[in-house]
This record gives sequence, structure tokens and C-alpha cells, in this order.
Amino acid sequence: MRTILVVDDDKALRMVIVAALKQKGYRTVEAEDGLQGLEKARAQLPDLIISDVFMDNMNGFVMVESLKADEVTSWIPVIMMTSAAQAAGAWETSLAEDYIDKGFSMPELLEKVSKILK
Repeated sequence: MRTILVVDDDKALRMVIVAALKQKGYRTVEAEDGLQGLEKARAQLPDLIISDVFMDNMNGFVMVESLKADEVTSWIPVIMMTSAAQAAGAWETSLAEDYIDKGFSMPELLEKVSKILK
């Protein structure tokens, strides 16, 4: 069973994403911020991480940079969720596997997840 780590400080959104992933048969792990996401990624070694960009303690970009710099976690693909991806320069960085604008539909997110995990 594939494991997906969902990192977002918005509990309601995190719960909706987790419910959709579980319905598709994925095992999920949750984190409230980048620091917790980093710890859980190192402990669980998920098959994929879905992360918000703007969070307290550690933002998504810093978390992904830390994961990619560590050979134990550098292989884990990441989908970044943000409402300000272009303004943040997200589209120019190659750290994440994919980006999705907040306001996405669950079928759109699930399609990206399925594509990356194939």
C-alpha cells in the first residue's frame, strides 16, 4: 500500500485531502507544518508528499530543500499546493515534482498523485 504524507496547516483542507486519498486506497500520514513534515517524512519514508507552501515553523520550500538535500529522502516526489505559486517563484524551481494551485478539484489532485506514483 502506497503511503502519502499530507503537510498543511489548514486542518479542514488536510482532512478533505486525506479522506479522498484513503478512499482511493492510499495510507496517509499528516503533518501541520514543514518542520513536522520533515520529521514524519524521515520517519515514515512516504511514497509521495503533498505539501502547502506557506506554513508556520517551516514553509514548504524549505522543507522540500531539506528533504532533497538528504540522500535518505531525496527520492520522494513532492506536489506543492499554493495559491501564490507564481508570485513565490515556484514555477521556476525544480525541487518539487509538480505544483497545483489551491482551488484545485479532488479529481485533479488524485490524477496528479496517480500519475506520479505509476
